[in-house]
Amino acid sequence: MPRPRAMPHVGAPVTVAYLAVRIEGVVTAVDYDARRVMVATEEGQSVAFGLSRATGTFLADGQQGGARLLFAD
Repeated sequence: MPRPRAMPHVGAPVTVAYLAVRIEGVVTAVDYDARRVMVATEEGQSVAFGLSRATGTFLADGQQGGARLLFAD
């Protein structure tokens, strides 16, 4: 039986997965209506992620080719 997907919440630890690099971060804002989250990375960047309706994953700026957001287990 598949495990339920984690719900994002402010303060949740996450990993921003670029093609060959993974950067730790923390969720700073969640907009459930727009299906978006903001993440502050350990490098001091603020990155917006949108929920992809096709894959059910959070992608940077909602783009298919951008970074993915991974939640801690």
